[in-house]
Order: sequence, then C-alpha cells, then structure tokens
Amino acid sequence: MLAPVGGRPCMELSGFHMRCTRRLFPLLAVLPLLACGGSNGGVGGPCGTDGCESGLTCRKDFPGGFCAQGCTVEGEARGCAAYTLCTRQADTLMCSAVCELDAHCRQGYACNGVSNTPIKTCQAQLETAQ
Repeated sequence: MLAPVGGRPCMELSGFHMRCTRRLFPLLAVLPLLACGGSNGGVGGPCGTDGCESGLTCRKDFPGGFCAQGCTVEGEARGCAAYTLCTRQADTLMCSAVCELDAHCRQGYACNGVSNTPIKTCQAQLETAQ
C-alpha cells in the first residue's frame, strides 16, 4: 500500500489522484537509472553466452565482457543509448553507463571522470602489462 495522503492511503482515494501521482512520479523517474550498465547484452552490460543486443559488439577483453557501441566524440551523448556517454576506454571510444559512485558499476569497473566534462562513467579497470 502506498503512503497516506490526507490520512488515507493513495489506493483508496478517488478524488486525489494527482497527489498520488506526485508521490509516484519521482520513483518512476529513477527506475531507468537502476538498470544502467547492468542488463545483460545492453550497452555497457556483460556479454556472456547470449552475446549482446543487435548492433553491439562483445568486447571479451573487458572484465565480464562488455557490450560495446562505438561513438565519435568523447564526452558527448550523441550516438549513445540513454544514460550512456561516449568515453575513451582501452584507446577506443565507446558508450559507457553514466554513474556517480563505484557502487553503481559492476565488478571490474570503476566510476571515473570523462575528459572535459563533469560527468563520470563506469570504466573498465584493465590490467596493463609492465
């Protein structure tokens, strides 16, 4: 049951739908953000035995695999899926999930800044040979 409005639960109100809608809208607006980079096969998501969505390339050289979508201008969202940004990873420009904290990224990825922007994306923590 939803939080009460005017002392009565939202589900029991007939004339106060707008109040209920105002309480639900912020929750609905946040739900797409919870999926960023975490769905199998989507941009920035892992590519396992099922591979990636159509039009994406599986980069098996990234931790857990990385469903890559190429892009052309670092720091721009143009050409990238919703909630992703063009980021340079392993000397390649590809769309990566936007984040605020490392906890928003899957294992093997960290939330790092994108050049010339205040935005951060989930970027692979690749080991370099020395």
